[in-house]
Amino acid sequence: MSRTRSLLIVLVVLATVVAGCAPAAAPTKEAPTAAPAPTKAAPTAAPAPTKAAPTAVPAKKLTFAMVTDQSGLGDQAFNDATWSGFQALKKDYGVNIKVVESSEQAQYVPNLSTLAEQHADLIVGVGFLMKDAMNEVAPQYPNTHFGLVDACVDQPNVACIQFKENEGAFLMGAIAAYMSKTRKVGFVGGMETEVVKRFEAGYRAGVMTVDPKVKVLVSYAGAFNDPAKGKELALAQYHQGADVIFQVAGFTGTGVIDAAKETNKMVIGVDRDQNYLAPHNVISSMVKGLGKGVYNVGKLVIEGKFKGGPYRYGLAEGGVDIAPSTSKNVPPDILAKVKKIKQMIIDGKIKPPATLDELKTFTPPKLPS
Repeated sequence: MSRTRSLLIVLVVLATVVAGCAPAAAPTKEAPTAAPAPTKAAPTAAPAPTKAAPTAVPAKKLTFAMVTDQSGLGDQAFNDATWSGFQALKKDYGVNIKVVESSEQAQYVPNLSTLAEQHADLIVGVGFLMKDAMNEVAPQYPNTHFGLVDACVDQPNVACIQFKENEGAFLMGAIAAYMSKTRKVGFVGGMETEVVKRFEAGYRAGVMTVDPKVKVLVSYAGAFNDPAKGKELALAQYHQGADVIFQVAGFTGTGVIDAAKETNKMVIGVDRDQNYLAPHNVISSMVKGLGKGVYNVGKLVIEGKFKGGPYRYGLAEGGVDIAPSTSKNVPPDILAKVKKIKQMIIDGKIKPPATLDELKTFTPPKLPS
């Protein structure tokens, strides 16, 4: 082997050794995939501000729930009438229904929250006393559909089911004035709230329109779940000469009906047709479409068309009315007159006052003969 060839071999070997001992080149960072943009990403499928997200599931997989007020089921009025709407939804659409009963106001928030955590598709709170609780819970569950009866909160996922009670109460006042023989009638309310005062204003205006000389006695029990107090107040009014009393007192009102039976006097029921409680004494009832209101909201959920906000029902919408059984105890000629008054309200010729302040300035219209 020549000296030149040997030298070349040595140089190649040395180069290989040096390369093997040299430090490896530092790896370059891999370009990030789908790196976040420096600006905020647009929200994905954000719910519209006026409605909760549609359910998009079969009705039979939906669960609708109701939270009662302190009177609970079996009050023969408010809660029972509302529950009838749930029962109709179950019958017509096959939805699952459940009820949580409240024995005190402190349970409203936990009851509503528990149902929301259980992923109920519609949760309805019964009564204006649940307003604060609904206002607290609904924002925490923006994709849950809520309903609130007899009150309203400004939440996009709450449907407010309200009624023009003053219109129906006006008709009850007319019936009381026409039927009274003593020219003295009564009104027994549960608690002095905006809703019950709306009943009172309409009732007193109806009495005044038929006969301004008829005196109206007014008492409040301070509770919706005290039948004994209702009976006590009603007996006092009957003993003062009233021969017809309109009770707007929830479960407390059953005591008023008991007093009517005991004294053989006349009484007017509320929320549902209560004639069955005392067929000879309950001459009429102002039926309130509580079940219908709940049914309508439930149907919107089923159809994916739910929208929060107020839903108000009066005589024109069939939300309040005269109970069908009225014809059993009210003479046909009187009932015919009351139905004419009803049409005048629907036509806007009579505007029943909705507050006691409006009652002060109310001028009774001239009624058709």
